Amino acid sequence: MIIDSHCHLNVFHQRGTLDDVLNQASMAGVTRMITIGTSSSDWLVYKGLAKDYPHRIYYSVGLHPGSVTDQWEAEVDQFERILKQGDSPMPIAIGEIGLDYFRLPKDKTKADQLIGWQQAAFARQLQIAKGCKLPIIIHSRSAFDDCVRMIDQSGVNWDRVVFHCFSEGANPMERINLRGGRGSFTGNITYEGEAFLNMQRALKEQGTEKLMFETDAPYLTPVPHKGSENSPALIVHTAEFAAKVLQMQVDELLPIVYKNTLNFFDIEE
Repeated sequence: MIIDSHCHLNVFHQRGTLDDVLNQASMAGVTRMITIGTSSSDWLVYKGLAKDYPHRIYYSVGLHPGSVTDQWEAEVDQFERILKQGDSPMPIAIGEIGLDYFRLPKDKTKADQLIGWQQAAFARQLQIAKGCKLPIIIHSRSAFDDCVRMIDQSGVNWDRVVFHCFSEGANPMERINLRGGRGSFTGNITYEGEAFLNMQRALKEQGTEKLMFETDAPYLTPVPHKGSENSPALIVHTAEFAAKVLQMQVDELLPIVYKNTLNFFDIEE
């Protein structure tokens, strides 16, 4: 059994192809998946999917740094209300939240303003996660040091923190592991190039104790399907590649990762 710990199912839901995607996933052994909130456009959609597909689809709520605007406070207010209402099914995590400096405006004044909004939104969401004691899914792109600093300052339990789609090297992985955090890996670990070799080094550094896999579907499709749309069924290719890097049999690795994911997200077996 396999859990896709991070995917975005809204695109399949909007197209009317979600049932096909779920059937393909089941045939590949992917029995459960967590669909990850990014803004108010998907939180209630995902809540509905979790209700319609119990024990198969779980969901998170969070304001992605790429969705942060001058209206970020109203957005965060909205998902905080979802948490306070307590209506079943509840989100099982806060995320994805964090910082993304990769595509900032070229104008320095606008870039600084956006960084300020992102950091303010991130700080508030960390406090919400701390208060409700939910796991935290971190998006960090070209902002690793600031993410680590802000998580440290927030006082959240690092044991509940995962850096999704971990794209740093072994030393950054060691930094978060020593704090109690972890990284999860997606299809880009199967790609060629020095940046992707760094991800493989990070995988080896972390080992299996905290390891989780994800697709980030419909993005970051693993080899041999790179170039086509990703889906939860394709997580098996990431798992097979990771097993080779770790010099393990995939059938030996998958039960470990399955248990890790259940434990991290407090999902009953």
